[in-house]
Amino acid sequence: MSGDARLNEAVIPPSVLVGLVEIGQREGLPIVSWFAGTGLEPAVLLTSGTLKVSFRQASTVLRRAMRAMPGKPLGMRVGGRDVLLSFGMLGVALRSCSTAKEALSLALELHQAAGSLLDVEAEAFGDTAALRFHERRPDPELIAFLCEEAMCSTLVLLRSMLGADWSPTRIELAYPAPPYAEEYRRFFRCPILFDAAANRMVYPGALLGLAFPTHSEPTRAAAIAACRGLLDLGTARSDITVTVETLLDQDLRRPLTMAEAARHLHITERTLRRQLAASGEHYSTIRDRVRERRATFLLLETALPVDAIAHEVGFSDAREFRRACIRWTGHPPSTTRKTSPGQPRPAPPERSSTQAGNGRR
Repeated sequence: MSGDARLNEAVIPPSVLVGLVEIGQREGLPIVSWFAGTGLEPAVLLTSGTLKVSFRQASTVLRRAMRAMPGKPLGMRVGGRDVLLSFGMLGVALRSCSTAKEALSLALELHQAAGSLLDVEAEAFGDTAALRFHERRPDPELIAFLCEEAMCSTLVLLRSMLGADWSPTRIELAYPAPPYAEEYRRFFRCPILFDAAANRMVYPGALLGLAFPTHSEPTRAAAIAACRGLLDLGTARSDITVTVETLLDQDLRRPLTMAEAARHLHITERTLRRQLAASGEHYSTIRDRVRERRATFLLLETALPVDAIAHEVGFSDAREFRRACIRWTGHPPSTTRKTSPGQPRPAPPERSSTQAGNGRR
């Protein structure tokens, strides 16, 4: 892949991959093989609410999924889902805008919060305007899927705000017509131009002046804050680091060894060690970080006894946990608990064995 380090940063919500996995499961396909060597695991992808992936990881999985289901409009099936599945909180923010122009400006700023794998810009041509979609890395094998997903999800969102009968002026696509081109015409209900100079969704310029009946300023503000928090681009980390953290966080009562984590990620332990080293990380450091984060939360926010917290984060006894706390923070767990404002909150309900095992299958 390209040497652009940004393609390896885990900043993309995995909504597109989740859609593909769900399709593969319905088709009865061996979806685990799509993730081999990526540092991702389907079970974690489907159960984690915080996992983000890199473009490198996403494109690898997409390529394998497309080869497993050739000749099908997969991008249309993923992009044609419900607005909340495709856009999440960004969809809520856009629907809450006062006008289409305001929504467009917001979409251009925050489109990555929806898990977008293409970049987008606005264009104007006299009385018409367009959304132009750009590849982050040219890939003839993926371009049809990426455009289908981006344009179909965009149209689903627009129809949810403008009415089910709304359609673009035309669609321009910079690739040949696929075998299922008739599906495009049925879905978009407008002229489709293949082998065009660029990938565009063209619409009347007057559209931008429309007011949205779903406008709500408080909802818009809250949704925008959630989107910006989700992106948090200033703290981007490598994809393998985020993946290992997420995997460990599934059940800290018995933290995975490095060899076990590698097996879950369908790579060798040597490969995992090499990938972490390339990101400036060590497995033991990541495991400590995840344990510390969870232990701090339990100390400050619950009334669990210290020995119970030690068990929750994978220590055999309270003395071992105490030594770890001193190593992490310079003081014992009792000191951390005393810093909590007010009284500790009640202990959280016990997770079921099913919930605790979601990360390891």
